[in-house]
Amino acid sequence: MVKNWLLVQASKIKKLTGEKALTLTVTKLNELLVEQLTEALGPDQAFERIFEGGLQLGHEFMMELSAHLDPAFERMPAYGEAAWILFAGKAPTWQQFQKTEIGGKEAYIYQWADDDCPFCRNIRFPHKFCAFPAGAYQGAAQTWSALTRNGEHHMLVRETKCKAIGDNRCEFMLVSVHRDVSLEQLRGEMPELFEDFHYGFVDY
Repeated sequence: MVKNWLLVQASKIKKLTGEKALTLTVTKLNELLVEQLTEALGPDQAFERIFEGGLQLGHEFMMELSAHLDPAFERMPAYGEAAWILFAGKAPTWQQFQKTEIGGKEAYIYQWADDDCPFCRNIRFPHKFCAFPAGAYQGAAQTWSALTRNGEHHMLVRETKCKAIGDNRCEFMLVSVHRDVSLEQLRGEMPELFEDFHYGFVDY
């Protein structure tokens, strides 16, 4: 019985150690990639390229789930939480979902945060760091809109707080606006989303 207990504990330790090593490795590789791209391209182009990589991942991942998607906007928190668990290894620390109006049309805002974001853990950087997961969420959300609602809504995702620049947590915002609302209208109503990153809508 003691032997079995020890085997179980050893297995747990091995699993946790493996996960920690993997997280440390991925985070360090991510840091090196961002530093090299920033030095080569400058911060604006570097983070745009990283964001685009996330867009592609999110699009491809959502295409794999296309047969099982629910078109209800109210499912956003469930999809968002599941994605963070899958790619970050744990549930978001905080989530919020609200229906609102932008440009005279119904809109939806989904926010989530992580107090210990694995994408920038132990990293200090002069810019918000987590462009890749932000891009992945935008790519996935836009693909969901295309597959379930005929592209009725445009999606925009931003990281609004980041531990890498000294914030207390990483926080993200997904804004879903009707396709009749232009990017300029959204910029006029929510200029804070475009202060340090200017990437717009994508279509799939």
